[in-house]
Amino acid sequence: MTDSATTIAHTGTLRVDAPPAHAFQLFTAPGERLWVDGWDPVVLSGGDGRSKGSVFVTDAGGDKAYWVVVDYDDEALHARYARIAPGTRAGTVEVFARDDGAGATEVEVTYELTALADAGNEQLAEFDGTAFDRMLLDWERMIREANLEYPLPFVTTEPPSPVVSPDR
Repeated sequence: MTDSATTIAHTGTLRVDAPPAHAFQLFTAPGERLWVDGWDPVVLSGGDGRSKGSVFVTDAGGDKAYWVVVDYDDEALHARYARIAPGTRAGTVEVFARDDGAGATEVEVTYELTALADAGNEQLAEFDGTAFDRMLLDWERMIREANLEYPLPFVTTEPPSPVVSPDR
């Protein structure tokens, strides 16, 4: 426990060379598997981790975190996650995707985090605006270097086909 909790809020953007509906999916539990080494969420509830109320756990780079999907809207291309790193930090991560007008997508990411203990204060002191901007540049590079093909394997942009009985 800490007597004085550090709180940070950072917002920034990155560009993804993909249509918005597909770029948005890269910032979901299954989507980040495609470009983040070590990202292997264990979904505890909520299908594949993309529906509101889903809960999943990650342990990328030895940083265990519990995630809850607070808001998820495929049409608005918006998601907000609660993220709790036990004993260190808690807060939200929010993602908006929008067409950049040049055939790609601008993704806006906001982190709002609060330290839960002295270790969290230290971690958040290092996660300043410069570190956040560097993280987004790394994400942009990692997505580009993943050489993804669209549509993504778990994303459909067309309505599902009606089920047809073999008797018809």
